[in-house]
Amino acid sequence: MERPVRGLTERLRVDVHNDVVERARRVAAELNCGYILRLQDKKETLVNINNGRTEEIATGSLVGMGVQVFTAEGFSGFASSDLVSAQAVEDLLKRAFTLARYAKEAGGEMSRALFGLAPHQERRILPLRYPYGSLGLDRVEQELGAINKELQSLDQRLSVRTIHRLVDEEWRIARHDGTDVVFNTPRAFVYNTFTAKEGQETATTFANIPGSDLAVLLDPEFRQRLMKRSRKAAQLAVALLSAGRIKSGHYKLVIDYPLAKGLAHEAFGHAAETDGMETSILGRNGRMRVGEQVASSIVSIIDGPVEGDYAYQPISANGIPRETVTIVENGVLKAGLADLFSAEAAGVPVTGAGRVESCHHLPLARMTNIRIQVANPYPVEKPFEDLTPADLYELLRKYNLMEPGEEVLYLSGFQGGQVNPAFGNFVFNCSGIYRLGEKPVLYRGAIFSGQILSALQAVIAGLGPIQIDAMGTCGKLFQGVPSSGGSHYFLVLKADEEITIGGEAQ
Repeated sequence: MERPVRGLTERLRVDVHNDVVERARRVAAELNCGYILRLQDKKETLVNINNGRTEEIATGSLVGMGVQVFTAEGFSGFASSDLVSAQAVEDLLKRAFTLARYAKEAGGEMSRALFGLAPHQERRILPLRYPYGSLGLDRVEQELGAINKELQSLDQRLSVRTIHRLVDEEWRIARHDGTDVVFNTPRAFVYNTFTAKEGQETATTFANIPGSDLAVLLDPEFRQRLMKRSRKAAQLAVALLSAGRIKSGHYKLVIDYPLAKGLAHEAFGHAAETDGMETSILGRNGRMRVGEQVASSIVSIIDGPVEGDYAYQPISANGIPRETVTIVENGVLKAGLADLFSAEAAGVPVTGAGRVESCHHLPLARMTNIRIQVANPYPVEKPFEDLTPADLYELLRKYNLMEPGEEVLYLSGFQGGQVNPAFGNFVFNCSGIYRLGEKPVLYRGAIFSGQILSALQAVIAGLGPIQIDAMGTCGKLFQGVPSSGGSHYFLVLKADEEITIGGEAQ
């Protein structure tokens, strides 16, 4: 049964902790210290169906708080607890204050950035059509089972795993200056994994649909897009069983938006996070190289929260509104993903980029939804899910992006990879590769590797509208947070000696 849409005035679970917020303010005043108090209340469910059999139905919750305390000089200490009460926050604050004084004695790092902030009060509650709890687990299992069964029936060589995760997460962040912000970060997905097997050959592909609530299961449009993506991924897995291997080399490339998201996030986004400027390819002597040309003149890279997006977060873990940041504009480096404690050293303004995995962690400068945007993209009328490699070939010919007889490879699907922001190297894996032509030829997935800035300089065109729902989990310093992003349907990259296709995908 559908429930009413949540509104900005709706009372959340974290709203009941006024006594905790007030006790923290009073104790901090007695200690003459600054602080950031982070209250978290999270509920989640997970349903996992493998080849028609339900393997897991799990629910979980996390209620807790963390207190980051700052002495007047700027030395800090941190303490957290799963217990949320007025007495607990007093104990945590005093413990963190003691650790801050130890940090001073030990000659630890210091920052007074917190004391320069203006107080801020805000409620950002994302409206939801199908909130957490509006569908029983038995119905969720039923819906997932139907998806899994339909996809299994496509080919007897297929093994299909269908996973659904739903998270209802609330935050309340308060500071000594009177800041008190409340927001929610709900998220959900349906994720299908396809493993095709015949003899000794196996191939694995993926398809998913992310969002913020149970609409990923209940909304007909979400369902239709999921099934289109899934059928295409399933067919690719089967076709890969008989596919050959691509010859290593430097090729003109077309990459789809999930792979472009991987390029934007892994190869560039991490390099733009200001807490890594000492070692980043985008830094020099710890300062961000603002004003330098780092990409093709048609390329812009943007990061920021998008309502309804899987990685949505409107306010930072430090209580500062999250800004939409144009990191690169027309190829020129303009700004960084800057949290409160690293922005000044990097020489850029604070943009509210601080994120945490939980209240038991300290914030890091992180991305949310990062996307590559190209000036004057070529129009594509079909939805992304309906496009075939043959369609892509015709689009390249139509827009004179491919010379007669020119060899062009289309890389489909992002399957993870690695990046070294200090040296600017990336190594990605893709699901499959097509040699484009009137009759496209499929090859097994291979390594897509090269230099970060060379890849961005190589972009010559975008095809189709912006698509930014490529989802994932971003790991950094042992913290995992939701991530998403994308680009136009496709990006076209000219052949470059510092970009290589070759080697088997992992």
